[in-house]
Amino acid sequence: MVRAACPEDTGFPESRHDRSSADVTPVFGRFFESVPFAFCILDRARHVVFINRQMAAIAGHTVEELDGACATTMFPQLGPMLERCYRFAGHGTPLPDIRIYWRSRTYLLSFSVTYDAEGLVAELLIGAMDISREARIEARLRQSRRQLLSSLRTDHLTGLLNRNGLASALSRELRCSNREETSMALLLVDVDYFKNYNDCFGHLAGDRCLVAIAREIARWGRRAGDAVGRFGGEEFVMVLPDTDAAGALRVAENCRIAVERLSMTHPESPFGRITVSIGVTVNDGRRGKPVDADHAARCLGAADRALYEAKDAGRNTMRFSHLSEDHESASPSFNP
Repeated sequence: MVRAACPEDTGFPESRHDRSSADVTPVFGRFFESVPFAFCILDRARHVVFINRQMAAIAGHTVEELDGACATTMFPQLGPMLERCYRFAGHGTPLPDIRIYWRSRTYLLSFSVTYDAEGLVAELLIGAMDISREARIEARLRQSRRQLLSSLRTDHLTGLLNRNGLASALSRELRCSNREETSMALLLVDVDYFKNYNDCFGHLAGDRCLVAIAREIARWGRRAGDAVGRFGGEEFVMVLPDTDAAGALRVAENCRIAVERLSMTHPESPFGRITVSIGVTVNDGRRGKPVDADHAARCLGAADRALYEAKDAGRNTMRFSHLSEDHESASPSFNP
């Protein structure tokens, strides 16, 4: 039998045996033809010594086509994996199972080796089991877990972050702000006279109004690291890393204008349309400053104070409040 050439720099001498599937005992052959998994044996030169029909079918060939063939020549994409197996086996390292995706199916490969009298690798035994169904179930479970985690962090009405998601984002960005000594802005957005709007048009119209506002606000928080969420009711929060006071006020003004330009009629508002008031504060990062629930509450408290100043100024405007380290007045929190 003429065999395809294989790489010579394997670190192993050529096999002393020149066997093929025809040399395998009939009992051995019948056994591995009847087992419910694919199986083959390669010698140290990567030639196929034995292969059953299940493994040949996976490979897309007949047993006769693969008998005696060089595996790394027939399937070069598997070469690196096989070389690692031979190298590990040569050093006595246990061979781990490997999961591969091959021709639209998922297989689990298991390996074993035999050694000759000199302690050199003689043969590599490979078993393959089709685990496509299990892999699909695992993928669905992972997707379900991602969806569950997302639902725990997402506001069901607007699709923005909810309180849990906002709390995680604010804590993360505060730590980053202090560690990198950069500014982080926090905006608290409140829909003006929203209760009156609900009383006038009903709660379904109120929900549509909140969704439209959420969409406009989210347009100004799309950078990596930005977080936009619904704080509750008609209040929204924006967490903007790497943003100083001037930048935060620009974003706030853009949000205010965007909502006003929605031109949603509001007969109970002095402006005649839906508007928002916005409170702004900034955390000036300092390395070593602790980030805890009190720090997050102080940030929210500062933004809340600024929001009330905007409301006192007539609404449909924005105000800025400095973050005070020792301010002890009541502050909003992410706890319901």
